[in-house]
Amino acid sequence: MRKIIGFFGFAALIFFSTHLCVADSSQLDRYKAVPGLIDLRSTLSDGAHTVEELVQIARSRGFKILFINDHDRLALSYGVPPFRKILRYKKEFPSIMTHGPEKFLEEISRISEKYPDMIIIPGCETSAYYYWTGSWFKKDLTVNEYDRRILIMNFNNPDDYNLIPNLHNKLSLKYTKKLLPWAIIFIVPLFIGFMLLKWQRGFSPLIGMLLIIFSILAIINYNPFRSSMFNPYAGDQGIAPYQEVIDYVNQKGGFCFWNYIEQMSGIRKYGPINVNTPPYPQVLYQSRNYTGFSAIYGDNITATDPGKEWDRVLNEYCRGERAKPAWGISTADFHEDGGMGEKLGNFPTTFLVKEFSRKGVLEAMEKGRMYCSRGDSRVWPRLDSFNIFGKDGRKAFMGETLTASHFPIIKFSISYTTGKQTPTTLLLIRGGKLIHTFKGKTPMEMEYVDKEAPHGEITYYRLMNTRGDLTSNPIFVTYNPPSLSD
Repeated sequence: MRKIIGFFGFAALIFFSTHLCVADSSQLDRYKAVPGLIDLRSTLSDGAHTVEELVQIARSRGFKILFINDHDRLALSYGVPPFRKILRYKKEFPSIMTHGPEKFLEEISRISEKYPDMIIIPGCETSAYYYWTGSWFKKDLTVNEYDRRILIMNFNNPDDYNLIPNLHNKLSLKYTKKLLPWAIIFIVPLFIGFMLLKWQRGFSPLIGMLLIIFSILAIINYNPFRSSMFNPYAGDQGIAPYQEVIDYVNQKGGFCFWNYIEQMSGIRKYGPINVNTPPYPQVLYQSRNYTGFSAIYGDNITATDPGKEWDRVLNEYCRGERAKPAWGISTADFHEDGGMGEKLGNFPTTFLVKEFSRKGVLEAMEKGRMYCSRGDSRVWPRLDSFNIFGKDGRKAFMGETLTASHFPIIKFSISYTTGKQTPTTLLLIRGGKLIHTFKGKTPMEMEYVDKEAPHGEITYYRLMNTRGDLTSNPIFVTYNPPSLSD
């Protein structure tokens, strides 16, 4: 009898174990992790490699997703009053707009057809606004905020680029209705000039001609058909010029990310002028409705530290003060393989995709199902899993939301692409506060039950390591414990 019971008990154990494993496996297969590269320049702006060469290098290193972010424009101009937009010196370098956005998109389309196993998504990097201070004659002429950069993803039509609201783009009718009424101050003297031209007395015709010339130049200089409402001689305009770009990108169905928010190269000399772009992590909470920001790139970053700017934004979202959260990505500022000690692949962003397709990648980017790494193009830390579980077995991935009736269970595992053991320290952050530190060697697999999770309010969990080469996106959780009456 004992042998029979033992046999059936063993069979039942095998049955349930097998089914539990199958269920677990199906959940693990819900998304596929695919590393991609963002913020790449080609020869269509100031990069050293063609789009095809970028694809070939990336393929050789195991990357299948590329975001090409050439500069939409690389231009500076400084004018002399009173007609600063006419009497000006302008310096412009090769960019998408000098080659033509049609050529840019045609090249990406051609390469995509040639390499169907690759996903290549077009976009650009834009400098939305800058303003001048100082004087050429006093040798303190300074261009401010020129290096505040926004990455734009998924722009697929030439007009998407033509009409980006920056200081140097093509003519637009978008703001004409607002600007045209102010043009009347130039039209009135134009009308008077024509009247004096007909009045053949004394110097009236000469004065009339001068008024006509001045008025026409003033109207051209004012330009009610310009692509941006903002003036580089009007001083600091705060977040408004950048929010204008963000709103435009959202209107066009693209994604936008703040780039290099704590860059160290923004203050420098450029020939006879000064360039002044101090670190700008404050834009994360000053602006709205952008998709995310570069959480890992070539400089050290503090905005991802517990309680800093990123957590401020995420907590605002949790409190209902923002329509959407901000996601983190890795950005490369890549120009040349081996240049400045950097290689293509040093800054991978790994996407959790439902399907390996352009649509699948863009959905993962929009939903925040991705994490950021930094490596040496072939070796980088991997977040093999990161989930929040409820006691009933339901789980959420990065960018998702879980409602739990019991203490949230956080599980994660990390490794390096080499498979070798590597010492690491992981920080678990909840709602902007460090709640636990994990130390060990990879491959590392950890579980943590948060018995102090706040009741009845949405919060989030995210991971980062102390080396600054691995950062997750958040998972949102609402913990609603059952009441005593239940």
